[in-house]
Parts: sequence; C-alpha cells; structure tokens
Amino acid sequence: MSTSIISRNTGKLVWQSDHHRTIFALTDIVGTYQSENGAVHGLSLLRGAFVFRPSGMILRSILPASARFIRILQSPDTYDSILSEMVRGGTPDFEMRLPISDALVSQMASTLAQEMECRFFDDILVDALNTALAVRMIRHLVDPSKIAPALSNGLSRERLQRVREYIDAHLDDRLKLADLAGVACLSPCHFSRSFKQAVGVSPHRYVMEQRIAWAKALMRRTRQSLALIAQEVGLTDQSHLTSVFRRETGMTPGRYRTTVA
Repeated sequence: MSTSIISRNTGKLVWQSDHHRTIFALTDIVGTYQSENGAVHGLSLLRGAFVFRPSGMILRSILPASARFIRILQSPDTYDSILSEMVRGGTPDFEMRLPISDALVSQMASTLAQEMECRFFDDILVDALNTALAVRMIRHLVDPSKIAPALSNGLSRERLQRVREYIDAHLDDRLKLADLAGVACLSPCHFSRSFKQAVGVSPHRYVMEQRIAWAKALMRRTRQSLALIAQEVGLTDQSHLTSVFRRETGMTPGRYRTTVA
C-alpha cells in the first residue's frame, strides 16, 4: 500500500494501475471522466468525499481546475484475503464508485497520509489501517446481503499468550500485523478485531505500550545511551524515541531519566 497527497493541475489525465485506487478529495474536484472506452461522464467530487477505482481499469479524466486529494493505492491481494472471509458466494467484481461519503474512511485516509509522510511511520498502524480501509470499502462495494456476519470470538488464552511472548521477544524488530496474525493463526482482519476484544486495545496500541514500558525499564536500570535504548525497543533512533515517548508520557526520555535517577 502507498499513500500520497497529490496536487493536480488542470488538463488531461490517463490512469491505469494494478492496484485498487481510492481518491479522497481535499478540495472540490470537477471535470469529466471516461472509463475504458465508455461514455464520458461529469465528475463532481466534493471536498470530504471519495471515489474507488478498481485495479486494471483505464480511466481518462479532464480537470478544468486544479485539485488536491489523498491517493491511496492498495494491493488486490489485501482485498482478496478479506473477501474470502467477509463475502458469501465467491469474489465479486468491483466497479468504480463515486462519490462516496463516510466519516470513518475520511479519518483513516487522513491518518494514513499523516503517517506515511512521517519520518517514523509505524508498520503495525499502517498495516491495520490498510486492512480496516479494505474492510470498509468492501462494505460499500458489495451487496449487503452477501456480507457474512463478523466473527465475534476473541483470541483463546493460549493464542493470546503466544502473541504476547512473540511481541516481547521481537520488540527490537519492525513488527508487522501479518506477523502477529500468523502467530495467532488468524487472518490480519480477524486478528485485529479479536485482539482488541481480548486485550481492550488494538495491536498497534499494545505494542507501543510495551515499547514505552521497556524503554522506561532500561532508563531506570541501565546507563545505556538513548540511541541504544531506541534500537532495543524497536524504534529508529533517539529522535524517534523522543517523539514517541513525549507523545505517550508528556515528557522527554531525558526528563524521565532525571526524575527516576
């Protein structure tokens, strides 16, 4: 998955991709569009709305005025794995949909854009948002009568313990949602939902809490440099540790170390 904030000037545009494409309008977007060799349609996408364009589609558009939008590209594989879990009766063919309004999708698009532009983006958070966005889009694109009820069971005690032990053993790695789901023998979609039911927080939040707790312990027990502590808890460098630690605790690591010395 990739996310970008795009500023597009007036003119013609031809687009084709092997990824599903979601466009979230940051300004009103007007013009015309033509799918494949079909008819030309008017385009009116108001700020805050979005459009879904499936992979493989050739789309031609003309914009008489400049536009600004968030572009999210997602692999069809992400959707295929979720469709097998969510939808009865096989995998449906997606069609272009516009405009769509959904406050939750708007929030996810904005968070993804902010996270992907950040120097220190969080892999688990991005993976979780990618999965959640695909789930939400499927609910917009598929006939509701074909959507299977969501599985409500949480993680078993044994599976949850395996996941916690894996996280503890790999805090210094760049953990991914698929890794944690694999330890639990669940799909990423089912795992995220089940983990939150069992623990009360998302996998991303839990991992971050463990990293901050371990960083605090290292600062209390050792005189290791903050740069080395950052690496041991799975953060990029001292700057990343400072940014996350301040956001989570309200103080810098240096200040915390002083208070517990």
